[in-house]
Amino acid sequence: MKILSIASILFCVLIAGCTLDGSNYHKVLVERHANTDLARSKNKAALKALEYEDLEVAESLLKEALAADVGFGPAHNNLGKVYYEQGKLYLAAWEFEYAIKLLPHNPEPRNNLALVLETVRRFDESITNYEAALELQPDNPELLGNLARVKMRRGDPPEDIKQLLMDLILKDTRPEWVAWAKQELSLLP
Repeated sequence: MKILSIASILFCVLIAGCTLDGSNYHKVLVERHANTDLARSKNKAALKALEYEDLEVAESLLKEALAADVGFGPAHNNLGKVYYEQGKLYLAAWEFEYAIKLLPHNPEPRNNLALVLETVRRFDESITNYEAALELQPDNPELLGNLARVKMRRGDPPEDIKQLLMDLILKDTRPEWVAWAKQELSLLP
């Protein structure tokens, strides 16, 4: 079954002329029969592997999940996380971008893409993605903290950062982030 799925993708890519980029991936998605239950199961197993920091096993399971259902957004998001941890930032960004298309109301892939963009110092694009994620989940302290951090890294004016830090202090339950926000707030003019 796995060989047949891979063969159908290769056929589409080589014979039909479509590619697996963001614009044509949909063609493969439409032309395939999806086994979402198998994809969900493989994704769940991959999350367990990630808990044990076994990136190779997680990557393999997520690729199996996507072979079962290329349109299963959580597997794209999680494969992006694996690639991010492996330092494969281009692949991570691609997976997060595709997960955003499949999961437009989920802030997690946008946050993850923003992390990649922040890592490569593309601060403006990173901020755009953090802000888009915050629109979907305005009270998420992780998103608030990430947005405050990248705005500080970009050198935004203190008045643009103060409110984010104050919101973070009020909403976050992670002691290390609250302490960080308080310290950064005390340093602002």
